[in-house]
Amino acid sequence: MKLMTVLRIVFLYLLAVLVATLLGSLVQTQFNLAALQAMDVPVDLATRMQTSLQDLLSFTPIFVIMVAATLLLALPLAEALGRIFKPWRWLLYFLAGFVGIWAAFSLANTLLPMPTFIAATREAPGLLSMMAAVGLGSALFGRLTKPKARRGLRVLG
Repeated sequence: MKLMTVLRIVFLYLLAVLVATLLGSLVQTQFNLAALQAMDVPVDLATRMQTSLQDLLSFTPIFVIMVAATLLLALPLAEALGRIFKPWRWLLYFLAGFVGIWAAFSLANTLLPMPTFIAATREAPGLLSMMAAVGLGSALFGRLTKPKARRGLRVLG
């Protein structure tokens, strides 16, 4: 591979990790704030914004490691499957991040001493939302690395 191609892939990987991490961080913040509101703790817009910013600074450095490791393993698998199942390439990339981060959460919850590593993942809506955030980052990578369509008559694919 050419150096520029490798650098482009690395850049797009880092972009996907960044997008997935930022989305996931914001999702977990909102689910945590919703849990506080369910306990009758008042959460105004200023608190919501301040907490979101604080979590971007404090939670993101931890979550980025999980997302980076997940996508490092999941993206090559999605690429391999995407070459076989071309019409579903976008879905395969989404699912790679979606299922990959679920596996990472499961592993972290099994290995770490606390009951749940990320509180927002305790219940299905929070877990699915965080999985979707990482799935979107993964799908972004798939979209930005999609091979250009070949022109002309193709008989077998």
